[in-house]
Amino acid sequence: MLKDRVFTNDETETWQTVLSTHEKTRRDQVVDIFHNGLKTLDIQANKIPQLWEINDTLEKISGFNGAYVTGLEDGKSFYPMLAKRLFPVGNFIRDKRDLSYTPEPDMIHDLYGHIPLLVNRDYAQFCQKIGETACRFIDDDKKFHQFERFFWFTIEFGLIKTDDGPRAFGAGIASSIGECDFALSGGPEVIDFDIELIINQEFRIDEMQKKLFILESKSQLYGCIDELVEKVNT
Repeated sequence: MLKDRVFTNDETETWQTVLSTHEKTRRDQVVDIFHNGLKTLDIQANKIPQLWEINDTLEKISGFNGAYVTGLEDGKSFYPMLAKRLFPVGNFIRDKRDLSYTPEPDMIHDLYGHIPLLVNRDYAQFCQKIGETACRFIDDDKKFHQFERFFWFTIEFGLIKTDDGPRAFGAGIASSIGECDFALSGGPEVIDFDIELIINQEFRIDEMQKKLFILESKSQLYGCIDELVEKVNT
């Protein structure tokens, strides 16, 4: 079992500041399954959870576990982890100077942003399947990068239409106060979900996303892998 992680005062303060600030707005910004996951895993601003505690609940529900890593995982290590129902969690918390956004995934991005979504079984099943599928192309750099683009513009930075208006679907938006505000401000160009466009759209990790894609529904994403493979192979 994972040992308890001891957090510094600065890390604890940063966690509390980001989550308590976001708590005031996230209900009107982020997709419903994110809120359900936070509640199920009891992720709150007043305490950074231990990963083993999160895993104990998460594995029973969706079969996923978080696994501590030291930094940004590249695609060729990340997707095999997904295929095994493992999600990397950066074993650090961002500096206070990077409260609204950090280009390197930390515990706020991974544990607060991604892990709650993995409580949803349909979402978790899709993530495992996209991991398995991407691994089939891991030795073809061109095709593999198309899967990385697809993941970026859906699981990391996707939007979704709801009866209450657009909401953040991607964890990269959900975990960032700055990205949430910007993504829903009317500032970025928002394009209807289109696999062909997505897999040919380059992205940068060091700036706010100026182009986003929006899903009609969760099922539109969960049911698209066969079409994705077809487009990548074209």
